[in-house]
Amino acid sequence: MIVRWNLTRSKEKIKNCDILILSVGKSGRTWLRVLLNKYISLAFDVPFGLEDLRAHNKSIPSILFTHEMWNHINKASISQKLFGKYVVPDSYLLTKKVVLLYRDPRDILVSLYFHKTKRSRKKIQMDLIDFITDKRFGIKRIIQVLNVWRQRLEMHPACFWISYEDLKCDTINKLIELIQFIGFDKIRENLAKQAVEFAEFDNMKKMEAAGEFENKILRPADPSDPDSFKVRKGRVGGYKRYFSEERLDQLESAVSGLAAFYGYRK
Repeated sequence: MIVRWNLTRSKEKIKNCDILILSVGKSGRTWLRVLLNKYISLAFDVPFGLEDLRAHNKSIPSILFTHEMWNHINKASISQKLFGKYVVPDSYLLTKKVVLLYRDPRDILVSLYFHKTKRSRKKIQMDLIDFITDKRFGIKRIIQVLNVWRQRLEMHPACFWISYEDLKCDTINKLIELIQFIGFDKIRENLAKQAVEFAEFDNMKKMEAAGEFENKILRPADPSDPDSFKVRKGRVGGYKRYFSEERLDQLESAVSGLAAFYGYRK
C-alpha cells in the first residue's frame, strides 16, 4: 500500500525542514551526512554532529535525512502504512528542495545483507543467495522504491539527483555542487576539502572503532568483525566478489527493471 499523505505527528519534522535528503538504506547516507555536516560545522563554527545542525544556528538550513518510501514499504506496520507515518506528503514534497541519493541496487543488496545479519537489532538468519529474492529487502524491493521515487520526482522543480558512484569518484566537486544546491551564500572550497578529508572511509572507520561518534548509529556491533561496522567497505561494484556468474546474471536481469535514468542497466 503506497499512499501520498501523512496523518501522523512525524509530518511536523517534514513540514519544518528546508531540505529533504531521500535514500534507500545502505546507499551512503551516513557518509553524505558526515561530509555535509562537517562542512556546515566549519562554515558556521558550530559543533560537528550527525543531527540537524540548525539547532546551533538559525541561519543554517534545516536538513532532514529520511528513507521515506523505503521505510513505508518495508518497515511500517499496516496501520502505519494507512496513516503514512514515513511518507512525505505531495503537498510538502513539491515545496521543498529534495536530494535523492542513489546507488547500484546490487551493492545496496550486499551492504544491506551484512547490516541485517550483523548490525540490526532484529538480526535475520539467512544465506546471501536467499537474500536476493527476499520479499522485504531483496533486489526487486530495492528497485521498486527507486522506481517510485523516480516517478514522483521526475518533474520536481528542485531535485538534486546524486549517485553514490559519482560522489565516490569526484567527492569534492559533488559536495560543492550539493552545497550550492542547498543555497549557501558563499562556497568555501577550503572547508569542503577539509570535510572530504574528515569523511574519508579510513578515518571514519577509525573514529567508529574508537567510539568517537556520539551517535549510536556509528558504532560497530562487534569491533572484532569488520562486517559489523556501519562504515564497512564502500566499494563501487563490490557486489561482484560475492556471487557466481549465474547469480550475477540473476541480478543483472533484475536490474533491467530499474528506470533507465539511474544508469545501471546494460
